[in-house]
Amino acid sequence: MASALPNPLTLKLPDGHIFEDLKLRRCADDAIDLDMDLVKKVCQLNGLDFDKVLANPGPVVSTILTVWYKSHLAEGGDPDPLMEALKQGN
Repeated sequence: MASALPNPLTLKLPDGHIFEDLKLRRCADDAIDLDMDLVKKVCQLNGLDFDKVLANPGPVVSTILTVWYKSHLAEGGDPDPLMEALKQGN
């Protein structure tokens, strides 16, 4: 399977799921946590090797969050406080 990120504009998101299904939250050490089973599903949809993503999740997870959040907002979804803080670099 490919390890390079697909074009973010064509990133496929799983049908039947919404942004909130990622269960994005901040951990005590200021890291973020989210539903990795759903991230795995996104990886499978886009031909990404999930084991390679787990070894270095930052770039892929950031892309998934960014693309999905933009789509969420474009569809009239409410702003997510954590995503807004991350966009501001907090």
